[in-house]
Amino acid sequence: MAANAVLREAILNAGMTPALLAERVCVDAKTVQRWVSQGRRPHPVTRHAVASAVGRSMAELWPLDGAVPAAAALVGAGVPLSEVLDRLLIVAARLDRLTGRLEALEKASEVLGVTA
Repeated sequence: MAANAVLREAILNAGMTPALLAERVCVDAKTVQRWVSQGRRPHPVTRHAVASAVGRSMAELWPLDGAVPAAAALVGAGVPLSEVLDRLLIVAARLDRLTGRLEALEKASEVLGVTA
């Protein structure tokens, strides 16, 4: 896998080191190094925590690279492009709602003093 330069830049722009980010999101520093140097993708909940910590969106840090070939395959199989785009918009809307719910849970946890 290729290195994740966007994540590396986001960590630096947030004034953090990989070790500090690791501490913030409760993972090992070597794990963060693998995300950056090997382009590995963290678990979705961890991706959200990382994105929040560095002030970037999950989509910016880990684009859905597989979506384009998948969409092309659907179009190639005869599914109209408009239908493929509609499906992708539905998925994006669902992800936005889930992200919003996760953020609300994090805020509620902070208010209640609950830690993960």
